[in-house]
Amino acid sequence: MEKIEKKYRSLRMIAWFFKFGAWISFICGFVLFFAVLFGGKLLFHMVGGNGMSLQYVEAGRALGSLFVLGGFLLNALFFYAISSTIYLFIDLEANTRRIATLLARQQQASPPAARPSQGETRELPS
Repeated sequence: MEKIEKKYRSLRMIAWFFKFGAWISFICGFVLFFAVLFGGKLLFHMVGGNGMSLQYVEAGRALGSLFVLGGFLLNALFFYAISSTIYLFIDLEANTRRIATLLARQQQASPPAARPSQGETRELPS
């Protein structure tokens, strides 16, 4: 089978940037998750206060780190979906072009079928 020309290089580059951005967002999400969850312990111990308020701060920090992780994961998923959609449209166009080429070759290779004239009827073999 002949090789189909690759078209839409700029769209491929844009899709690659979206995929790259998805991976960067995924990695940054986990880095910030651990930074918020485990970082800043010195700050909380310097604040001091009673034990009950420190528990609320710890719970808020854990919940906040989960929100940070969820936000970055949703962002990564969104970027990856955009990239995959662009690749889907590029592949759809390439497959449509390939099918059109094959149909054109098939039509040139086969002789046209004889068409009955108006009023003429043909019997179907049984």
